Amino acid sequence: MSYAIGVAEPTSINVDTYGTANVDMTDGEIGKKVKELFDMRPYFIEKRLKLRTPMYSETAAYGHMGRVNETVTKEFESPEGKKVKLQVELFTWEKLDYVIKVKKAFKLKG
Repeated sequence: MSYAIGVAEPTSINVDTYGTANVDMTDGEIGKKVKELFDMRPYFIEKRLKLRTPMYSETAAYGHMGRVNETVTKEFESPEGKKVKLQVELFTWEKLDYVIKVKKAFKLKG
């Protein structure tokens, strides 16, 4: 994935399966499907993964990949000094909500 300053869309999406693809498509065709399935503009990545929510203390310990996506209630102090309780979704990048879409797009079974 590559981006240019001031350009919302990625300038390129490069997929290299090293010949291990389990679909009858070239790497370029796979890349085009990925572009169709996922909105890779920075704003939409931020929104989809909820990157503006206070979740980073949990991701700082024990790694941030392979964790369970869950929603927790967090209590913290706002910059104005007020106590705030907030429902926060952790590890949003671990969600499996696109599995069905990906399987359909690549004609996979199971």
